[in-house]
Amino acid sequence: MENTPRAAPWPLASLLLVAAGTFLSVTTEMLPMGLLSSISHDLRVSEPSVGLLVTGYALMVALFAAPLGRATARLPRRALFVGTLVAYAGSSVLMAVSTAYPIAAVARLLGGLTHGVFWAMVAGYVARLVPPERLGRAVTIVFSGGTVAVLVGVPLGTGLGVAIGWRASFLALSGATALVALVASRLLPPMPGETSATETSLVRVLRTPSVTVVAVTTALTMLGYFAFYTYISPFLQASGVAEKTLGPALFGYGVAGAVGLFLAGMLVDRRPRLAMLSGGGILTAALVFLAGAPDGPVLAVAGVMVAGLALNGLAVLVQAAILRAAPPQAGDTASALNASAFNLGIGGGALLGGQVLAGWGTGALPAVAAVLTGAGLLGVLYGRRDGFPAVIETVRPPAPRSPEDRPAEYGAGRTG
Repeated sequence: MENTPRAAPWPLASLLLVAAGTFLSVTTEMLPMGLLSSISHDLRVSEPSVGLLVTGYALMVALFAAPLGRATARLPRRALFVGTLVAYAGSSVLMAVSTAYPIAAVARLLGGLTHGVFWAMVAGYVARLVPPERLGRAVTIVFSGGTVAVLVGVPLGTGLGVAIGWRASFLALSGATALVALVASRLLPPMPGETSATETSLVRVLRTPSVTVVAVTTALTMLGYFAFYTYISPFLQASGVAEKTLGPALFGYGVAGAVGLFLAGMLVDRRPRLAMLSGGGILTAALVFLAGAPDGPVLAVAGVMVAGLALNGLAVLVQAAILRAAPPQAGDTASALNASAFNLGIGGGALLGGQVLAGWGTGALPAVAAVLTGAGLLGVLYGRRDGFPAVIETVRPPAPRSPEDRPAEYGAGRTG
């Protein structure tokens, strides 16, 4: 009777637990945005100074994700995952008890460094939980935690902060993070880190053509998009969206992003190149539309929702692409490089967008963004062989051979 290889079990509980980690990670990063005024008033600093707590956080990730990823490459993955959650919880507690701006800055510095380690290892950890042909779907589930953070986590934390104080909001976030860390320490499967035999240098990974193509594409796309998205509120208001309806408009943006995540999950393991080309094309087209469309709240919100749909799908697609592009045993290092590229786009986009806004006004934001996301789309076209293949080849295990076949195969050419 012929033995048929059984499909590996689908570790849904583990994936959902890691997704809870990404939810808490993104909520930790973005929560100060919703509590900007309250923090500013309590710490007696300007709102732009509080905004630097967000920009500086992203800058820490951009600068240190790759080196921190290499420094922690040999640590066991579950222990590192739990450790990052504990560090997130600590940063939130320090933020909650900060009585002066420098203390808050230290809290965000700790959070940014933790963020770099977390995103350097989480995708590689997921890649070890599932077989290669299911990698894209697993990454989609895990990244859905970030989407839920935008839709639920940040608004909920903001509402709690408005109701009972921003410090209580950070304490609640810290408690939830510590709880997930405790559950993860018991339920997540242990995975070893890299050994000296499998360790691949950061320079070698960066010089791998497929990794370089994906990382550059990620950086260009995020640089362009966040040059626009960072200033989405003034853009929408200049287009006629009333301040009191900004909340519902941004919620619609988040819902569209969830749809984009779902669509990406359907294609990421089947037609990854088609999905990347479609996502990059739709994003660039939406930005061009916003740049040229006449002022009007309906058209502006519609264009922003389409852009959000495309961007959220691309975030999943580039993460799956970098894992597939990485040399053997170097997924964590490649993920760290992509995390740096992603956050370089976020921080650099915010700085670029600020200059565009000051010099040319809100109308120029989507036009500049479209040029850069279009350059990212060219990266996908260039990487048809390295980085963004049309299909994912699945390597099937060979059929079992009978014992009498082995001597002829392994003994051919031998004497004596």
